[in-house]
Amino acid sequence: MVVCFSLVLAVFVSILYPNVILEQGISHRIFYLHVPVAWVALYGPLLSFVFSLIYFFKKDLLWDRLAFTANQLAFVFALGVLFSGPIWAYSAWGVPWDKTDARLQSFFILCISLLSYFIFRYLVPSRKKKAILSAYLSVLCALSAVLTWGAIRWIENPGNHPGSVLGKGGMDSDMKQTMWLGVIAYHFLFLFLFLLSNRNEKIQELSNAIRSELN
Repeated sequence: MVVCFSLVLAVFVSILYPNVILEQGISHRIFYLHVPVAWVALYGPLLSFVFSLIYFFKKDLLWDRLAFTANQLAFVFALGVLFSGPIWAYSAWGVPWDKTDARLQSFFILCISLLSYFIFRYLVPSRKKKAILSAYLSVLCALSAVLTWGAIRWIENPGNHPGSVLGKGGMDSDMKQTMWLGVIAYHFLFLFLFLLSNRNEKIQELSNAIRSELN
């Protein structure tokens, strides 16, 4: 209920409340979807990395399942970024993808890293070996997420991507309020989907275990 309310509120506020940037027109409002979704896409691999570290020490498959769930959702939200980003970019820059932009290229690497995580995980049949390999791959995904976060902070960025929105005094109060509302709403969505997906994975594992015993 809280998730639905916060999402609906965030969408309506983003459409009706903040002023429109004249140079970009109405398409600028996708900013209030794009930025919160991108944040969640970056947090997911970091959570997976933490869960994977715990798995290394405890060898409990619970932590592998949690790491897998976090990367699953990170990939889903990353697809949301890839969908919304070109719409905003075309309005702001005149092209859907700026090949010289460090943030865009690093985010593309993050998506490839997450996709590799799922491919290699699928190819390994042994459950324990799958968990170990996934834990190492989670480190790669987390490094990609950190690199993406730091692309507009640490790298000489010749592209058009704006700098960090945190601490920017130039952002109007209506834009800040709407952005933070979106950040909260999409984090609620991430938490809800995380719990739901983890429960589904647990049921699937129990089902597979019962099927193996019966066979």
